[in-house]
Order: sequence, then structure tokens, then C-alpha cells
Amino acid sequence: MLSPPAPSLWSVLLAVLVFAALVVVARRSRTWTLAATLPAAWLASRWAPVVAGALTVIIVRGVWGSFDEPGVIHDERAYLLQASIFAQGQWTAASPPLPAFFEQMHVFVEPAVFAKYPPGHALLLAIGVWLGLPGLMPALLTGVAGALIFWIARRLANEWVAFITWWLWTTAWANLYWAASYFSETTSTAMWWLAVYATIRWLDSKKTVFLVVVAAALALGVEARPLTIAALAMPLAFIIVRGLAGTGSVARTLALPAIVGVAILILGPVWNQQTLGDWRLNPYSYYSQAYFPFDKPGFGVDPTPPLRELPPELAAVGEWSREVHEAYVPAALPAALVKRFLSLLFWVVDGWRLVLGTLILAAMLHGSWLERVGLVAIGMLLVAYLSFAHPPMWTVYYVEVLPILYFLAARQMGRLFHTFGGSGRDDGVVWPAPVKAAAAVTALLLVPLGVSDVVRVRSAVDQRNAFHRRAQSVIDASTPARSIVFVRYSADHNPHLGLTGYSSDPHSAGRWVVFDRGERNHDLLSSAPGVPAFLLDTSTFRVEPLTNTSNLSGSNRNSMHDGIRQRAWHPTRNDPANSLNGRARQ
Repeated sequence: MLSPPAPSLWSVLLAVLVFAALVVVARRSRTWTLAATLPAAWLASRWAPVVAGALTVIIVRGVWGSFDEPGVIHDERAYLLQASIFAQGQWTAASPPLPAFFEQMHVFVEPAVFAKYPPGHALLLAIGVWLGLPGLMPALLTGVAGALIFWIARRLANEWVAFITWWLWTTAWANLYWAASYFSETTSTAMWWLAVYATIRWLDSKKTVFLVVVAAALALGVEARPLTIAALAMPLAFIIVRGLAGTGSVARTLALPAIVGVAILILGPVWNQQTLGDWRLNPYSYYSQAYFPFDKPGFGVDPTPPLRELPPELAAVGEWSREVHEAYVPAALPAALVKRFLSLLFWVVDGWRLVLGTLILAAMLHGSWLERVGLVAIGMLLVAYLSFAHPPMWTVYYVEVLPILYFLAARQMGRLFHTFGGSGRDDGVVWPAPVKAAAAVTALLLVPLGVSDVVRVRSAVDQRNAFHRRAQSVIDASTPARSIVFVRYSADHNPHLGLTGYSSDPHSAGRWVVFDRGERNHDLLSSAPGVPAFLLDTSTFRVEPLTNTSNLSGSNRNSMHDGIRQRAWHPTRNDPANSLNGRARQ
């Protein structure tokens, strides 16, 4: 993840001074007070959350560049692969010829092809893949979250808190950088905030239909990110159980929601059965056994050797991950918790937003019981992920709770407006005219600052995607649709950026983009006679045709591939993957 530029002291001081000056002017200006009533009326309308959601989609689309961007990080590519398999109406795809050429992180290539991840997120991505717009669903899911966040903040506070919370969140680097991607957090964020929305509606109306929505949203979220949703569901479960206490109809009220939730959760065992042939065997866990035995919840490094010998490209990623797990021991838990929270806070208040840090910390200390419930949710998620080693700055695991922190900042702003305006104690809902005027001025100040953040994130996303965009452009321009492209990576290539991978149908007339294995390339070419072959060197982005066997000599191997000893992974009698049925090979 790219680091945002550190804010200069002068820029922070200038933002504080401009903010303070405008608030003072607003308090003393009748014009501002009158002007604040018009946008407030619109922000309070029933259509405001819908517009907020639509604007969120537009912002994500603007930052990403298109709805047909490549998956950059290995996780994204695995989700996209599984989505393309689902879009064809299949659970798995046939194993490719000579899988050593097609290896891909987080993906099984033998005896069938499928991603290790739970199926929920890929199922939603499949809608966009089927439409030819793979990026559509992440943007729509972020838009759904944006609409819900606006509505929830308005319901729990007022329209100005809603706008400030939504605008701070929807333009934040910490949110946009990951929203413009294929990571599963877009699904878990939308599902969790849908569950929060439905819980509030149930508390207001006591209608069972909203509990059904809670159950469905949480269950689908579990099928995308189980640990995340399990942690975040606990505060909601406590609120719902407390709301049912003393009603005498707990079982009857929860019966239908439970049925709906279980019906969706059955997708998990079905997924296990369709992939590994055993409903009790989880592909996520089994992938660790097959490739990276140490990459699992727990501490330290499991010395058990993998079931499958790793090609150099995957081994390089594994070595990096091994170092992270090796240093993660029980004694490191307190420091890890502090570092992860500070890293999360760092990304929330990057750039000019540093001024929000004080507001967030003040709200943590002096907030209402409602704000403390939000803090509990953040704490639950942080504690849940203490079970897993990851770099402190890898904050993508916590994007679901970012709106809570911006809500805290907006609420604390309201308290300051009341303090400086002499309006008494802020009840969080009804604001007098001078406070609304101060909020309107603040919103006016935040709009250009938010736009500047969107432009900045767009630049960062362009930089992140540049390697894959350039490579894809060169391949499309230099090779026919039916061809084999061997990719030669340089010795210093970032192993987290891979071009090679698997097509959901390797036997179709499409293009194969595979590893360059030197002399062994002959083996793959012999499986596709007559198909033109090319070599892409990522250090120069030059594509050369392989016109004769001399082009495939050992001289085209680089140090990254030297000494590779890839062995086939044949399922044994005791190998759970051996139970895959024959349809995967058809």
C-alpha cells in the first residue's frame, strides 16, 4: 500500500485557522444562518441517502478509471478468477495442461481450478463479470454502504453529522484505495452496514422483516469474510437480544431470521463439497496445508512441509509471509494491538485530516453510550485479528469500521460548535441555528478538501495499476487473441505483482499468459500445436515472437527461475482433494 504524503505543519495550522475563522463568521452572520436551512432541508429528505450512495459509486468509478481494471494484488486476481468460473455457471474449472505454467496465489490448479476463499464475494463479482464490467459490483457495494452510512448517521444524530460523516468517509484514502479494488472488504462492508441499518429499523418498528434482513446480511457477509463478520455481529447480537428481553416471544421472533440465515450459510458446506469433495473440508484451510502451512491463525511458523512444491514466484511471496509469521508470538500481542490501532488511526487522519485526530480521540473519551458501542465494534475487530499475523500497516482488514471513526469526528465537531456558540449541551440531534450555520461552513470547507483527496487517491491507484495496465496493453497490441504468452520476470521483480495466472477455460480459444520456464516451454507448446507463442520480458515490456525452438533454449531463463524443480501434485488416497468428482476434468 502506498504511503500518503505527510502533511506539513503549516498546512495543518492553515486548515485549523481557516476552520476557526469561518465558524466565528458563521456564528455572527444571519446570512449564513439562513443559508444553512436550505441544504439542511434537502439533507433531511428521503432521497438524500440515495444520492449519497450514487455519488459514492461515481467517486469510486472516477478513482478506479473504469469498471474493467485488472486485478493487481494476488487476492484480487483469485477473486476475479473464481467470479469468472461462477459466471459460466460452474463451481470449478478444469485443471490446465501442465499446471506448473499456470500457478497462481490463493488458487488451486490441480486436480481442479478454484480459489481458496469463501464463495460469497466472488458470487457477487460474477454479476459484473457476466456483464463484462467486473469492477461494477465493488463500486455498487461501496455505493450501498455509502447510502446506509448516511442514513444511519442521520438517524443517530442529524443531517449535518450525516453529511460530514459520509463525505469524510467516501473521500478518504483509507476507504477509496480499497474500494477501487476487487478485495472482499467491499462485500463485508456493505453487508455489515446493511445489518446495522436493519437492526435500527427493527428497534424502531419491531417488525420481524428487519431481523430477516439482519440475518441475511450477516450470513452473506460470513460467506465473504467469516472472521470479520463474526466479530462485528457480536455487538448487534447483544442489542437484539437485549431488545427481545422480556417480550416472551424470543423463539417465535427469531425463527424466520434463523431459517433465512442458515439457508444462506449452507452455501459454505456446499462450496466445500463442490471443490474438495467433502462438506467438512474448507478450501481456505486446505490451501495452507498444500502451499503455506504456516499461513494460518496462530503464532510462529509451522514447520510442516507443504504438500505441493512451490514455484519460485510463489515461494518468494511465501518467504515474505514466513518472516511476518515468524515474528508473531504471544509476547508480541500487546504491541501488535497498539501498532494496528495506531496504523488504522494514521490512515484515517492522513494529510490535512490530521486535525480530525484530536476530535476522534476526544470523542473516544467523552462520547455518548452510542459512540462507545461503535468503539466496541472497532475493538472486537482488532481483537479478532490478533489471531492472525499481518503487518501493522495492512489496514484493509479494518475498513468496515472506518465510518465509525469519521462519525466520532463529526459528533465531536458538533460539540465544539455548541461550546463556541454558547448553545449549551449538544444532544446530537436538534441543533440551534448558529450551530447549523457553523456546520454548513464546515461542510463548505470540507468539499474542496475531499475533492483534493479523491484526486490524490486517483493518482495512487493509477500508480498501483500501471504495471498491469501497461503489460495488458502491450500483450493486446502484440499478440493475437489465440496465443500463448510466456512471461519472463526479472530477478528483482516484485513477487506481489503477477501477470501470469489461469483463465477460467484454458481449453478455449483465448490467450494463455503463463510463466516462462525456459527449455520446459516446449512441453506446453506441444499441448497446443499450431498456436503462436510469444515472450514478454517485464523488464523492458517487449514482446518477441517465438518462431523456432531456439527461442526456447535455456538462455532465456533468468535467475528467478534457475534451479526450479517443479513436481506434479498427484492426489493420493489420503489426499482430500482426491475426492473431487470427474466433472472438474470435463
